[in-house]
Amino acid sequence: MSLTPPPPVTRRDWTLPIIAGVVAIVVVLAVCLVGTGAAFVSLRRQTTLNPGEPVPSATPDAPNVTGPECLIGDWIETNSVLTVDAGSTRLQFKGQGALVKYATDGRLLVVYQNVVYTASSSSNRYEVVNNGTMLLEYEADATTIRYSKPVTVGTATLKTNGVVSTATPLEASVTPETYTCQGNQLRLEGQQSVIELRRI
Repeated sequence: MSLTPPPPVTRRDWTLPIIAGVVAIVVVLAVCLVGTGAAFVSLRRQTTLNPGEPVPSATPDAPNVTGPECLIGDWIETNSVLTVDAGSTRLQFKGQGALVKYATDGRLLVVYQNVVYTASSSSNRYEVVNNGTMLLEYEADATTIRYSKPVTVGTATLKTNGVVSTATPLEASVTPETYTCQGNQLRLEGQQSVIELRRI
């Protein structure tokens, strides 16, 4: 598809396709139930240490495992590239900062706290600011993660050149993702996204 920017159009023409595409992708986890930090902590209770146990380092040495077992744990998004087609122009939103937990009971929690994804086209700068949480169920085999039953609370706010264009409820995509997990590194690839995460 051509990457040549289209002729100038009004903000009204840009806003709807951009936010629709971004909301559908974001999440991706994709992904965020609001209360962000509180929800994340509550889901982590099953891994809380008992009194007297030594406190692990922020990034423990993960076992050299792959596959679904490697997914289990807490992650932070270190780099995301989300591709959105807006008319004849393809935009790439980039950002980081979402907190992600794959639990042993088949639940996935994604927490957004002012997580910003940005893209540029010609002289325009676009931002999507996510706040809230996403809770989904997941199943994983050796290469693919499949999601279902999303529950979301929060907003995705689109800004164009620093001005708020619109704000919509967070939506979680249930499109399957392929993954590569090794130790403390996780890479997720969807139809229009590549997300890299680090174990915390």
